[in-house]
Amino acid sequence: MKIPRRTNLLFGLIGLAAAIVFLLSALDVFPPGIADLINRSWPVVLVLFGLGIFLRDRVRLGGLIALIISGLLVGGMAATAFSSRSTGQRTDYTASIDQPIAAGINLLRVSVQTLSTDVEIVRSLDATSIKGEFVGSSESLLQTTYSEGDDKTANLNITETRPNQFPLLERMGRGRFRLELPANVPMDVDFKGGDGTLSLNMSGLALERLNMDLVKGNALVTLPAYQPLGTQGDASLGTFVVREGDITVFVPQTVAARFQLNRGGSGLDPKFSTVDFNYLVGDILEARNFDSAEIKLRYAITAPRGQISVEPSATQ
Repeated sequence: MKIPRRTNLLFGLIGLAAAIVFLLSALDVFPPGIADLINRSWPVVLVLFGLGIFLRDRVRLGGLIALIISGLLVGGMAATAFSSRSTGQRTDYTASIDQPIAAGINLLRVSVQTLSTDVEIVRSLDATSIKGEFVGSSESLLQTTYSEGDDKTANLNITETRPNQFPLLERMGRGRFRLELPANVPMDVDFKGGDGTLSLNMSGLALERLNMDLVKGNALVTLPAYQPLGTQGDASLGTFVVREGDITVFVPQTVAARFQLNRGGSGLDPKFSTVDFNYLVGDILEARNFDSAEIKLRYAITAPRGQISVEPSATQ
């Protein structure tokens, strides 16, 4: 009597897939980041074999369940590894900025976009140039462009990019970027950040407008004692957005500020001094001396998952 041989389709598919993966890897078909992940994940194949053998005769569709569990395991391992690596500070790559500014520029537009980077923007001690330094992972690239127009305006664009769509795990990490802006040039500043702490110390700058959008992290914003020249009436001077994190805004004593708040679903009441501010209907914080003050600043603050705080500034 012949006993039919039992075959396991799962093991056959695993062997075929492994052979194809190793062949493509040997031919350098995979991006370096994917090849690195494959090399680190090969022990999961042993887990898959073990689960397949264990579940084969005990659970219906045991092979499929083993495959799903192994896939989730690989995904979880990759996510955990990249997450833990991304919080470490890297110093593999350095880029410097030293950009002179022509005399007579009446408006400087500054645009900064970063990824996983701690950012600090402050006033420069040099009134004739823009200075900056980026230190981070070799998987990052800082691109800077500067142009001046015939209308006496200038544009500075600073963008952090990641040329490799799948970076090597060992090169992942957080960067830090410091930008120094000249005090004597009226400017519009626009910042967009991915993940990291943000400090915008605008004290001493001729700030006309300021917009910031930070996906994850905490933000500190210090407003200058400066009345914008290019904005008329009750127009807002910009929006501060922190999607996952807290934001603290420091206001000089000589400035009367009005903030339109958007707290989303955080349920957190704003923190502020009742001596200096009124909390008005419509989620508005307004300085008590707003109507009589010489310097009036209007901004919107959005923090759907964090704490909004407004405090007096230690510097003028």
